Amino acid sequence: MKNAINFLLCFCLPAVFFSCTQKSISIHDFGVNENTIDVTPYVVAVLEKCRQTGATELVFDKGTYHFYPDKGVDKYCFVSNNDEGFKRVIFNLEGFKQLTINGNGSEFIFHGFVNPFVVDNSSQITFKNFSIDFNRPFHSEGIILANNPDGVDLEIPENFPFKIQNRLLLFTGGRPQEGRRTTVSREVIYTYGSLLEFDTEKRETAFMARDYYINNIPLVAESIGERKVRVFLPGLKGTVGNTIVFGAGHRNYPGFILSDSKDILFDNVIIYHCGGMGIIGQRVHNVTIDSCKVIPSEGRIVSATADATHFTNCTGKIVLSNCVFMNQKDDATNIHGIYVQISEIINPNEVIVKLKHGQQLGFDFLKKGTPVEFVHGKSLITKGTAKVLEAKRINKELTCVKLSTDLPDGITVGDAIGEDADFAEVHIHGNYIGKNRARGMLLNCRGKTVVENNVFHSPGAAILFEGDANYWFEQGGVRDCIIRNNIFDNCLFGVWGQAVIDVGAGIVENKEESRYNRNIKVYDNTFRIFDDVFLLQAYGMKDLVWKDNKVERTSDYPARRTNTTFFKVEYCDNMNIEQDGLVLNF
Repeated sequence: MKNAINFLLCFCLPAVFFSCTQKSISIHDFGVNENTIDVTPYVVAVLEKCRQTGATELVFDKGTYHFYPDKGVDKYCFVSNNDEGFKRVIFNLEGFKQLTINGNGSEFIFHGFVNPFVVDNSSQITFKNFSIDFNRPFHSEGIILANNPDGVDLEIPENFPFKIQNRLLLFTGGRPQEGRRTTVSREVIYTYGSLLEFDTEKRETAFMARDYYINNIPLVAESIGERKVRVFLPGLKGTVGNTIVFGAGHRNYPGFILSDSKDILFDNVIIYHCGGMGIIGQRVHNVTIDSCKVIPSEGRIVSATADATHFTNCTGKIVLSNCVFMNQKDDATNIHGIYVQISEIINPNEVIVKLKHGQQLGFDFLKKGTPVEFVHGKSLITKGTAKVLEAKRINKELTCVKLSTDLPDGITVGDAIGEDADFAEVHIHGNYIGKNRARGMLLNCRGKTVVENNVFHSPGAAILFEGDANYWFEQGGVRDCIIRNNIFDNCLFGVWGQAVIDVGAGIVENKEESRYNRNIKVYDNTFRIFDDVFLLQAYGMKDLVWKDNKVERTSDYPARRTNTTFFKVEYCDNMNIEQDGLVLNF
């Protein structure tokens, strides 16, 4: 790889000379302009020049720049809650100590199956003043023309190329296949794993719409006219004029992958689209996302094909401020740790642990010196703590771990181990979250968390507290969370939740004893509701203060629920609720 980069530096790019003290490099000094067809090789080479010279800023003049996969960098990535694999990376920021990428308001357009940005083992990285988009999105869309007994008729806009082959609906890259077909010929196909209806006029998920999962199996379809197709899927119905979104089949192409790094800043960055999560941070210390947007570009109804942001086993501070997270295909954020399951006990203080979820494989967080907790898998009760003396990875699923103490009583095969380090402090303020699929935010971090001055308009729960060690294996259990001065605007117009603020956990045993989430304060918020929804559902928690929250009635959606109380509380302790002059204690 270094030889290839040196070739680009020496022969393919203009000769440009820099002093060892020069801190800013313009990509235009290397011959890039708006007429450059593919900026990728220049980026690869100029990043190496930044590394060699110690430059701390890479600058783009304001413009539109296109990036193709042909001359990108290959890098195998294990990406939490996304799909692992070889990634064709355009901006590969590995081993940088300080670097700002300043787009000056530019548009970065990516083509094909590429990962725009990967940050690995780096520090003091700043992204500012640019947007990212893909010329062909990873999802597809169709407008509902009619319902029929076997499915729906759709009109597919021109920006979502497709064909019908052997009566199967296939979405393509839009280019005709070159050359003669052979047994190994390949055509670019954009797979889809689910269907979901969006309200075209409101630009949000349709009222009470649900997902239709098809496991990446193409649907049977037939042509009924130019760009019009009849899709056969029994039970699929929708409102004429609404949009059916064919969800991306995989999460292979997040916008920004951040791994084992620290002090990352996003300033005025717009993510119009990517084929996975917008920003995924894993084992990162200090991330700030300020004045950024995840929104769809014109002519599309979906932005990112998964969460707008997502953070696993992060430390330091996580700040989401003054942002817009809209129309992504999953939550605005999910902040959590990861559990591994004990699969074999070798000695009283030595075990083999297994990563259970398919999108957690290769996630290494157990290293020498890591403090850990032992968790009973079905009750989520912590039975003890220790430190890792030695961790030897066997493969992407299994790791052999030697511990500073013997396993506590009650911990055995099938139970879990999680990190017990300094959890991140979280501040989420001044954001708009809405019109997306699923929930607003999943807050599962044990560091001090403050959520204030946001507007939530999510089809599911606005805020979900969760965690389990038997299915998702996502470590949660908040310890100090304040939710104040937010507006919850007509949430739960979809099917992804039971309450506006939903506190749950994967507790299936010892329900009378286990109290997973703790110390949550909810006050001075406004709840705008269109029916008798639960404002709060709480399960397996203790220590809640709920006070000075205002409820406003709307008629913005059809009323469906007729609950007789705003609160559903089960297996909880010390729940102090004041609402409309009533005091409720559980």
